[in-house]
Amino acid sequence: TTSQSDLYSSNTFLSSLSPNQDSSPDHASNTQTRPTLSEMVGIDLAVAQAVQNLQKLQQQQAQLYSGLGVANVPNQVSTPIIPASSQPAQRQDQAGISILNSILSSVTQSTPQPSFKESSDHHVPDPTPYSQYQSSNHGPTDPLALERAARLYRSAASVCEASCTWSGQLPPRSSTAGPNSSYSTKIFLGGVPWDISEQTLVQAFAEFGEVRVEWPGRDYTSPPRGYLYLVFQEEGDVTDLLAKCCQDYNTRDSYYYKISSRRMRAKEVQIIPWVLTDSNYVRCPSPRLDPQKTVFVGALHGMMTAQGLAVVFNDLFGGVVYSGLDTDKFKYPIGSGRVTFNNSRSYMKAVAAAFIEIKTPRFCKKVQVDPYLEDTLCSMCGMKQGPYFCRDLGCFNYFCHSCWDLHHTSRPHHKPLMRNIRGLTRARTSHHNDYNVGRYRQDPVRDLAEQFGQTFGLHG
Repeated sequence: TTSQSDLYSSNTFLSSLSPNQDSSPDHASNTQTRPTLSEMVGIDLAVAQAVQNLQKLQQQQAQLYSGLGVANVPNQVSTPIIPASSQPAQRQDQAGISILNSILSSVTQSTPQPSFKESSDHHVPDPTPYSQYQSSNHGPTDPLALERAARLYRSAASVCEASCTWSGQLPPRSSTAGPNSSYSTKIFLGGVPWDISEQTLVQAFAEFGEVRVEWPGRDYTSPPRGYLYLVFQEEGDVTDLLAKCCQDYNTRDSYYYKISSRRMRAKEVQIIPWVLTDSNYVRCPSPRLDPQKTVFVGALHGMMTAQGLAVVFNDLFGGVVYSGLDTDKFKYPIGSGRVTFNNSRSYMKAVAAAFIEIKTPRFCKKVQVDPYLEDTLCSMCGMKQGPYFCRDLGCFNYFCHSCWDLHHTSRPHHKPLMRNIRGLTRARTSHHNDYNVGRYRQDPVRDLAEQFGQTFGLHG
């Protein structure tokens, strides 16, 4: 890293001082001692710090008057124009950000076996290059506009390029529930005949207990898909069903059961249960999982387990202590998860990566990485809730709506992340891990079903 003294003693800075230039306050007085370089640096830094403090106080002042319903803030003290001599201090602040970005820039290397080589010779690009989401709004923003931007960003993995790639063989899924685990009451069903009805499906599995059909994307305007979910009332119903299935001993995570439709007799369909132990993985026991060292991972493939997620992130960034998959009320994965690190460096590398390509023999999937969001106050005013988080390294803080506008007037390319968005309900209602889930995909059931279908070629 580069210290303040390094920045100001560099050749670039020294060359900007002309040997004939007199920096004393009174040019006509030759008896006054010329300030030393260290004294100039101290003054520059003091001025820059004072300006920053004043700007922060003015923002808090604006929030106070806004809360009182006062439209205009009285003009008491105007923001001073920073003199030329303090410009190096500003350059020092920007250099600090550049140095941090340079440390994190190694994640932009896209190689099958990623290695993180530190470099300070180049600047890491914006980790969220979704230019199609750029906003032209330069005035006060509508809260719904910020919410729409946050909603759009949730699907950014489908349009943004990955900054790094992991390739390899993931640990196998659990084939059966062991003595200390159990099954989700929801199972995946693939290879379903296209002409079968929901009523016929319910009748086909009625011998194992009461069952409900979740058929993603099925409507009367398009051909039915060949995969769906069955939801049983009791876990024992799933166990009884698997006991009458034939198991695939090559993959060991699939079972087969025969059903009939009007045009197909004894059609073998694939059944993939979910073992609950695959939802959480502790790599290194930790007394407490730190939310500020936790990332949210979205757009996960349906076959990804918590252990597999930990392997990928530990190989790429190191320091993984825990990983978990977000589940619905049936304890079935919904396509997102969390990874907790034991150090801030690994956490920041993962955040800077933003988008990761995961390549395995069975599937390839691009996932999205963001900071795990908490319910907290605005980092600027400290008075209102801060529902908007800016993941740009220059901000990396929580904002209320007013402070977002104040801080981002000259930063329209920064986009908000939100923990809660209206219309995207939390799927988990009865099952909790060490802390609540961060954010969810809008239609995880359809996404996961399509991923399973594509992996196994199950289209009826």
